Amino acid sequence: MSKLFPTLTVVLSMALASGVALAADDAAKQAADAARKVADEESIRKQIEEAAQKAMAQQNPGAVVEVKKGIPVPSELPVVSKQEINGLVIEDLKVRDGYEVKAGDSAVAFYHGTLEADGKVFDSSFDRGEPVAFPLNGVIEGWQKGVPGMKIGGIRRLTIPYTQAYGEEGRPPTIPAKSDLVFIIQLEDALQITDTVVGTGEEVGPRPVAVTAYRMLDKDGKEIESASKDSPFIWVPGEHQAIGMGLEGMKVGGKRTLKVPAQMNVTTPGAPNADKRPSNVACTFEVELLAVKNLVPVQPKGAPAGTPEGK
Repeated sequence: MSKLFPTLTVVLSMALASGVALAADDAAKQAADAARKVADEESIRKQIEEAAQKAMAQQNPGAVVEVKKGIPVPSELPVVSKQEINGLVIEDLKVRDGYEVKAGDSAVAFYHGTLEADGKVFDSSFDRGEPVAFPLNGVIEGWQKGVPGMKIGGIRRLTIPYTQAYGEEGRPPTIPAKSDLVFIIQLEDALQITDTVVGTGEEVGPRPVAVTAYRMLDKDGKEIESASKDSPFIWVPGEHQAIGMGLEGMKVGGKRTLKVPAQMNVTTPGAPNADKRPSNVACTFEVELLAVKNLVPVQPKGAPAGTPEGK
């Protein structure tokens, strides 16, 4: 074994024993508290929007945040294909040939949600004029099963039984008990993950402190920032949205490329490099995982991802 990994072990141990450990523990506690409070996609959207606005304000003090206008919902398109999975009806209204979203991926999409019973709208990012970034393992079961297979630019309608949505209790007052739901989803982008080297060490869980060498590149391939094996960077939970979504499942010794949509390139204000790292623009991370400390155990494969309330 090279001298590098003992050195990294010392670095990680020292970090966890000092300020980084405190930051990680604080971040973990904050994340746990937030997870208990966040019970629906509306809260996810608000958190993402607030983080993005804070990042923009920090980079451009005094700048006026653009108010988005609603866009038409593409609900009148003809059905191209249709399938049903355990009561979940999946209808493709537009099929593209770009990157295909897989189970467990993170995506960016417009959506329009209505009650199947009377067509009443309960939530719509189309109306707000801005797509939402989300991890598939953090939303309702109907989305977890119905979004994979979509390709960037595609449009799909999901008719979701209440058992795969918000259950017997619903989400009052907007969603009554036992409500079947209809969603129009327009896939705008996705966090595209490519493993160039599969590691053999410890696996990254849902809330890690990760020691990495990495390069951050702009859309033209120009290096923005980097960290080497000799001087690695330690990521703590909640520090960067795409890193938080993109490292899970990676194993120590592995190398992974993350092609990050603009909506997921969000650094928490106050985090290292937050004032220097460009946010809300597309970028690519090339990451090598050197060590990891999981603050929450790795979830068994096939374990349920949250409650019917989506989070």
